[in-house]
Amino acid sequence: MTAWAVDYKEASLSTLTKVFAVLLVFFSIAFTVMTVSMVAQTTNWKDTAQKYEEHALVADTNLRNLIASSAAELAAARDEVNAHLARTGRLETDLQSVQNDVAQRRAEMARMESGKTSAEAMNRAMMAQLQAAEAARAQYQNQRDGLEKKNVDLQQRNIDLNDRVNELTARITVVLEEKRHYEQQINILNDENSRLARAARQPALGSAMESPSGAALSGVAALTPSSVAAIRGHVLEVDGKLVTVSVGSADGVSQGMVFVIHRGGDYVGDLLVSMLEPNQSAGKLVRSTNVQPLQGDQVTDAISQAALRTP
Repeated sequence: MTAWAVDYKEASLSTLTKVFAVLLVFFSIAFTVMTVSMVAQTTNWKDTAQKYEEHALVADTNLRNLIASSAAELAAARDEVNAHLARTGRLETDLQSVQNDVAQRRAEMARMESGKTSAEAMNRAMMAQLQAAEAARAQYQNQRDGLEKKNVDLQQRNIDLNDRVNELTARITVVLEEKRHYEQQINILNDENSRLARAARQPALGSAMESPSGAALSGVAALTPSSVAAIRGHVLEVDGKLVTVSVGSADGVSQGMVFVIHRGGDYVGDLLVSMLEPNQSAGKLVRSTNVQPLQGDQVTDAISQAALRTP
């Protein structure tokens, strides 16, 4: 057992020695190769270092040029940035002005909208008034048409009444002529009676009789009054053919009455009363000359005027 261990120890030492020797030889060879290689490359290292130095100088020059160029570009960029900042300031000022203008426009638009709303309300109110006025105009037109129709009827009645008045005036004239003729005959008979009574020296038989001019029967009223008070006035206003006079229902004027308009002694026209008030009346000209009625012209009712013209 001990012998075997001794042999094994000797064998191991020899192996380690061999390995160590091999490693020593390997490192020696490697060191030799490296030494030879380093010695061989010493010259190339100097050339390479010189080349690297030249490249470094060129790179430094290029770097300096690049730095200068970058500084110039940076200065230009700063100038451009400052210009953009100034432009941005101007744009912000313009934007603020535009915003103020927009605010003013909006306020103006709001006022215009309010004005538009007010105008629309006024327009609606005016349309309502216009519709009411149109309805009133239609009603007035209907009333006017009715009045025109009544006026036509009244004109026709007035024409008929004028014809009747002319007929009665003619008959009155005839009756008056007959009355004067009878009065003349009565006067002749009275004169003859008085002459005969004087001749016979006796009182006249008809001396107790009333004068024919004042003859009347006791207790008998005349069919028409012996005289009627004339209605007189003057023209207040002239509007086309519509004439307003200063007498009305309080003065005895009635609707349908005819007035004669005259200026001094000149005949102007006939007025048919169609509208009546207490202190004035109005109507249209139903017959006129070429002379236009004027304010201040005199008016007299036609019946009294006819009586005045009757002899």
